[in-house]
Amino acid sequence: MNGILSKERARINSAVLLGFIVVMTLVAFVNDTTGTDSTTGTDSAADSRETLAGLGGPLSPGDPQQVRKGPGGRPENCRTDDRDTAQPTAAPEDVRWQKLVALMVPTSPSAGPLRTDATMWWCFAHTPMGAVLAAHVIPVELSGAAWRIVAEQQVVPGEPRDTFVASKARADETNPDEGAVGRLVGFSLASYSGDSATVRLLATNPIGGYLSTSVSVRWREGDWKVALQDDGSLYSSVQRAAKPDGFIMWGA
Repeated sequence: MNGILSKERARINSAVLLGFIVVMTLVAFVNDTTGTDSTTGTDSAADSRETLAGLGGPLSPGDPQQVRKGPGGRPENCRTDDRDTAQPTAAPEDVRWQKLVALMVPTSPSAGPLRTDATMWWCFAHTPMGAVLAAHVIPVELSGAAWRIVAEQQVVPGEPRDTFVASKARADETNPDEGAVGRLVGFSLASYSGDSATVRLLATNPIGGYLSTSVSVRWREGDWKVALQDDGSLYSSVQRAAKPDGFIMWGA
């Protein structure tokens, strides 16, 4: 039974924003099941290494064009203005919405992502708003065709990533359904320490009301990366809400 639940969880992760902005039936699944990966930690690590073997993205230190020679060990061609360390009280004035996979996501010329390569979007400001935008963008990338490179480059390595990669690699490939997703409409910063952050996301529920969850990010190797839950999940439990209380609205 655990193996069946794990495959179903991975299938959901592959589809509509990895189990978050989904129709209500999937929300119920996320909230009401606790299936775990049927493999052992060792098997997951081996499967993860095999899946990611030989990959290299824009941040790979072996790429002579992308070695981290910039200030603070950042990639050489990634420069951001990191002076605004205040907690956000409103959406940035320069927010721009761009389509990524099957969803419109917020971006900012000042907070990131400043680099949008064919395989992934990266180079976020080392600021609270940079963390907020990374928490919106990176999980969406992980539902796309280049998820393996994104997992290698933009997810904190460790057992949670091994579990995520192994489960997703075994799942059936599924194309995200634009008709089954809501819209990202708000955010709040639950915590921020400079090197780690937890961001709450608010989305419309396709059948009414709102859905909220949170994703954690960590500053590592010169950019924000997603820090998965202990069980390999991207998001915390999804919550339903009638009103967007406590969130900063994007205004789009």
